[in-house]
Amino acid sequence: MTYLDGLNEAQYTAVTAPPGPVLVLAGPGSGKTRVLTHRIIYLMRELHVPPWQIMAVTFTNKAAKEMAQRIGRLMDGPPRGLTVGTFHSICARILRREGENLPGYERGFVIFDTDDQIQVVKQTLKDLNLDDKKFPPYKMLNNISNAKNELIPPEEYAAANYISEVTRRVYGRYQEILRANNAMDFDDLLMNVVVLFDGRPDILQKYQERYQHLLVDEFQDTNTAQYGLIKRLAAAHHHVFAVGDSDQCFPAGTRLQTPNGFRPIEEIKENDLV
Repeated sequence: MTYLDGLNEAQYTAVTAPPGPVLVLAGPGSGKTRVLTHRIIYLMRELHVPPWQIMAVTFTNKAAKEMAQRIGRLMDGPPRGLTVGTFHSICARILRREGENLPGYERGFVIFDTDDQIQVVKQTLKDLNLDDKKFPPYKMLNNISNAKNELIPPEEYAAANYISEVTRRVYGRYQEILRANNAMDFDDLLMNVVVLFDGRPDILQKYQERYQHLLVDEFQDTNTAQYGLIKRLAAAHHHVFAVGDSDQCFPAGTRLQTPNGFRPIEEIKENDLV
């Protein structure tokens, strides 16, 4: 097992941990990518896991490419069927495969980039007779993105004040325009996979059996939608190998500024404004 020879003791322990839920805490420069790549190889070589049952998720295309290249070098070529990519790219692939099962969309949907999204927001503001100086498109788009990252659809968006009421209206019309164009934005890619899995347990089961081993880089940065995706996929087999940096998380006792003053992080609930 020469590929394990270059690992230090902590890395070796992580790479060779038994299957099941594993959380690896590692700071910058500690070899996180090395641990992930060697874990994938360990699963295939020593535990005889077929590559098509492995999904490795990163946050950037650069990180995904680097991981795939390292695995290819150590395995004398890329393993057939191994899935390595960003949350968005992997979700896009799932939605392409399941095009006929997506309510409100056709198989050949398009993905709008940021410029496209801003144009849709501007059209939305115009349709609703709202001043884009008073309600800047980038701010509206950011509010919509935050809602999608928390898996909140327009009809469930809480309008606690005038701005949030405007956001709710803009969000609803924005989605109508996207669907009229058979389009999704980047946040839709994750949200729509989660919605698909929740509405079609048979499809979720298919992907749970396909991806029995999940590896997640920068786990501390996952939002509600990303965590929800991993949680659903892992529910059947519980083989999650997550690498995160505890120094990038808020420790217990941290006080955060909210509209109602400073509050301990333990009191902050999902969807609270900070």
